[in-house]
Amino acid sequence: MRLITTNEQLLALLPNIMTVVKGERQLIDKIVPFIDASEKWLIENIVSDTVFNSISDRPDPSTAKVTMARIVAFDAFRNAVPHLDLILTPNGFGIVNNSNIAPASKERVERLIASLLSNRDDEIEHLIALLVQEDGWTQSDQGRFFASTMFPNIDVTSRLTRQPGGRWEQYLTVREQLIPMEEFFAVQYVSKELLQVFRDESQSGDYRTSQHKYLCNLLRAVEIRCLKTTDPTSAMYFEHGTLIDIVNTIRNNPEDYPEWHSSKTAELYSPDIFVNKKTDNGYWF
Repeated sequence: MRLITTNEQLLALLPNIMTVVKGERQLIDKIVPFIDASEKWLIENIVSDTVFNSISDRPDPSTAKVTMARIVAFDAFRNAVPHLDLILTPNGFGIVNNSNIAPASKERVERLIASLLSNRDDEIEHLIALLVQEDGWTQSDQGRFFASTMFPNIDVTSRLTRQPGGRWEQYLTVREQLIPMEEFFAVQYVSKELLQVFRDESQSGDYRTSQHKYLCNLLRAVEIRCLKTTDPTSAMYFEHGTLIDIVNTIRNNPEDYPEWHSSKTAELYSPDIFVNKKTDNGYWF
């Protein structure tokens, strides 16, 4: 464990959680395996090992370090709750090992788990925004994972109907829908080369021009409209007019979009002109 090493640290990160019986094992001792698993999950899915180590070695307080610790605490305790004996006290939930004390109701425990999940995902959204400023993160596998669509953070889920479970899990589902959608838009309209530029700009927040930012926002709006339909695949074809407007802007400003003008997609909008020649065996009128 790198981020949370004491029981006091853990309890400070968990709202409304307290140990109510003296002499029992501390909470941190009970959930060490869950903390280890959550740290590993955070590294593999979001932070990268190198960046995690760099942030963990910083002196307290560090915003990124505290944010990572909160994610680990919320995730670990959420996973540990079913294995703990919880009671509800006037000061919050308590952890005991006493069969004579009535446990907290199933409904209250479920609400606690849902709250922990919501808190974890809020901190994930905050952390991803911070990681963009960390050296090497955008080039890591984890950074490239988030840069693989026009929505490099889980905040996209706030623009969609909330699904059961956490926002992180919903983001993974949305991302799977976005990738083939954007592939279609790239081949038919934007080009793969320019789309990756747009994705990188969306992640960094550093746009080449104000027009780049405008087109990125327009493309994201198209994708959101498609995602909100019951059939996103069919909905893509109804966005042809807006996408052609994007293409026309790109075509009329070649100096701002060199990636598009040298791409195969550009050839779709500049077809070869047929010319009759005397040497041809036939003529078309």
